[in-house]
Amino acid sequence: MRIVCLNQDAGIAPGRKKGAAVHLAAMREAFAVQGAAVVALDEADESKVEERLGALAADGGIELVYERYALGKAGGARWCQARGIPLVVEVNAPLAEEETRYRGGAEAAAWGARDHELFSAAALVVAVSSEVARYAVERGARPERTHVRANGVDTARFRPRASGDPVRAKLVPEGRFALGFHGRLRPWHGFGLFARAAERLLAAGAPVHLVLIGEGEFERELEGRVPAERITRVPWVEHHEIGPYVASFDVLPLTYDPDAPCYFSPLKLAEAMACGAVPVLPRLGDLEHAARHEVDALFYPAGDLSELVAAIRTLVDDRRLYTRLSTGAVTSAQAKSWNAIAAFVLAETIRPRGHA
Repeated sequence: MRIVCLNQDAGIAPGRKKGAAVHLAAMREAFAVQGAAVVALDEADESKVEERLGALAADGGIELVYERYALGKAGGARWCQARGIPLVVEVNAPLAEEETRYRGGAEAAAWGARDHELFSAAALVVAVSSEVARYAVERGARPERTHVRANGVDTARFRPRASGDPVRAKLVPEGRFALGFHGRLRPWHGFGLFARAAERLLAAGAPVHLVLIGEGEFERELEGRVPAERITRVPWVEHHEIGPYVASFDVLPLTYDPDAPCYFSPLKLAEAMACGAVPVLPRLGDLEHAARHEVDALFYPAGDLSELVAAIRTLVDDRRLYTRLSTGAVTSAQAKSWNAIAAFVLAETIRPRGHA
């Protein structure tokens, strides 16, 4: 089978330092693992997209187009619909709502018409959260063909650390309990709450140590709260190398603000779980579907510093509970691989049609 993986968003070029680029590459790799011949098509110009699709169809055929949703781009959908080729649309964010909120949305009516053309033509819509699924249906997707699948994880790359792991030894002093963050720090991450929690834990004598990997002004929140000797800062690590660094975490505290958008599906959550880091999560959006309280994670009311501190302290003090939740996190992550998502897409589109 031959699949075209289409990206019409010029801001998500393969290899860029952002989660969207990781997702793009991961799904292409996952389809290849499923036995597909994958053609990557990254092109923002719709006329060129249609021209390239035509050339590929003439030279070897196309059985499926898997498209990452880009605002106002319906050329691929028109091309697929005219030829009876199934189109799958992956939706990661309510882009029109974001555009209206942050940039004024002067072209909102035109986007709505193009999005309706795109979503109504889709044989399948894969949304990363229930809020994103709602958005897609409101813009023309068929409810019965719209499915929620949270962002996945490469379970070969993200694995629990072994005893005596050298990366852990380098990052975390002996006897300390590592609270981790990886990625690019954004305002909605609520890192101030993370810093205040660490301050309280240290004041209470908890042996916590912060491992902060990536880019951002962490120091602005940490200064005067957490001593430098309790922090390991690591600059940006390329995604294909970061697995052992994430495996150095004991806990992944997510500290999103209570008013943070609820449509997100954090890549860092599945990656940390696959490594055995126990998530401590706010009760927001779809996070309670991504993990289960006292099975593979602990939850706290969003924004509640005292409850966040109590949850982390419980994991520090109760090693039996920590071990059980860590094992549960790894088990849960196995079912959330990119390969599982690719297999689901194929089962819903190509394979029932009798194609190999």
